[in-house]
Amino acid sequence: MEIWIALSPVLLIFILLFVLKQSSVRASLWGLLFVVLITSFVSSFHLDLAQMGSSIIKGTLISAIVAYVLLFGILLFHLMNEMGSIKAIASFISQITPDPIQQVILLVIAFSPFVESVSGFGIAIIVVAPILIELGWSPKKATILSLLGLSAVPWGALATGSVVGASLIGIPLQQLGMGTAILTAPTFFYFAILVVSIAGGWGEVKRKGCELFLVCGTLALGIWWFSAEVSVELAGVLGASAAMAVQILWIQFSNRKIKHTESHSQSSAALGDQQSIARAIFPYLFLIIVLLVSRLIPPVEEYLLSTFVIDLPNYSFQLSLMYSPGFSILLTCVFTVLFYKIPKQVMKKAGILTMKQWIPVTLSTIGFVAISEIMSNAGMITMLANTSAATFGSAFLVLSPLIGGTGGFLTGSNTGSNAMFIKLQAQTAGQLGLPPDLFAYAQNASASHMTMASPSRVLLGVSVTGVHKEESNILKVIALIACGSLLVILGGILILY
Repeated sequence: MEIWIALSPVLLIFILLFVLKQSSVRASLWGLLFVVLITSFVSSFHLDLAQMGSSIIKGTLISAIVAYVLLFGILLFHLMNEMGSIKAIASFISQITPDPIQQVILLVIAFSPFVESVSGFGIAIIVVAPILIELGWSPKKATILSLLGLSAVPWGALATGSVVGASLIGIPLQQLGMGTAILTAPTFFYFAILVVSIAGGWGEVKRKGCELFLVCGTLALGIWWFSAEVSVELAGVLGASAAMAVQILWIQFSNRKIKHTESHSQSSAALGDQQSIARAIFPYLFLIIVLLVSRLIPPVEEYLLSTFVIDLPNYSFQLSLMYSPGFSILLTCVFTVLFYKIPKQVMKKAGILTMKQWIPVTLSTIGFVAISEIMSNAGMITMLANTSAATFGSAFLVLSPLIGGTGGFLTGSNTGSNAMFIKLQAQTAGQLGLPPDLFAYAQNASASHMTMASPSRVLLGVSVTGVHKEESNILKVIALIACGSLLVILGGILILY
């Protein structure tokens, strides 16, 4: 009976989202109320008011890490969008290739992992979805495609979740990064095939097979190699950059016989377009430079890590405000205002639009993370894991991706899921005589992929594209696809084991 009570909050959330088709905000709030009632009246999982309050505060603090980045990420998008940057980027991509499938490959399979690696927390959705709409895709399809672009989340926000996971179980970050890269590699091909099939059908998958294989192979190999030889934190940025370069070269090579001659007016227009795209992407280049300086120059990194630090040891919480990607994006927002000389009325409009999107996403994130924290402190998660280990024994290996994925789904954060489950997974593996490192790789990879199906991520997507009525349907599609990625990861685990 107790095991079903421990599982009931998760089941309720699934019912609210998939059966009753409630919004993410409502599902998170009802779920939070339900788990509070359980821990108030069920003796096996009882928490007093102080413990419950501490869990909710800790969940809010963890969510604040995400909210900090999201706030300025959304603001940056609106500032750039108001100044025409998104249209300029879309125009540039359409001129690189008129083929809509090649445009999707470039944006979703290569560019989106780059943006997510630089900023994290779903910011790639905010950047990619509007460009897809500008290129002619429907808002619903643009939302789905942009969510599927979150394929490199283990390296998102400069691998924040992986850094947290490695520190919690005491293994080298490089080892966790390489192991996760190996498990994740097949999923890049899985997501790419689905992206192209959604965009153009299975016929396009066959026609673009070599191109897909080359771009995905470059992304997978690049992330593994850079994790091993350079830095796990920068592996996503560098690997995705290599994939973008390969895709652009492929496009140029495949279209080399087209338009050999151009009129003077066309050449002048092309020059103008080059100047326009350079101006459009300059804030992103500024952001990348700021992030690289903050991570690659030790004195700068040490200063940022030690200045304006929120340290709350009672809640095991620490946030270096100036080292967080949120601060880098804040600086980029300021740079964007100055660079484009944005008028006050435009800044005001961008601020209003930002708050309309940021508030509901933040509320749902706080709700889901708080649910996870309460369940963890009440012993519900430990009971679920221990019961699974006792019931399945060595077959617990099969459940490992499901556990990690559940954490990613609920929290919408690889960092949050790893904080909940990675230590528990490693300890359970040790008790069963299974390799703890492999469980850590599985946790890191599966949690990351299920974040794309997290209600808070889907809410962010529909908020950007304006298709709120489709939230439930999109959530079902993405959840099904993300669960498929768990099977791919499971296959990798069984091979490595």
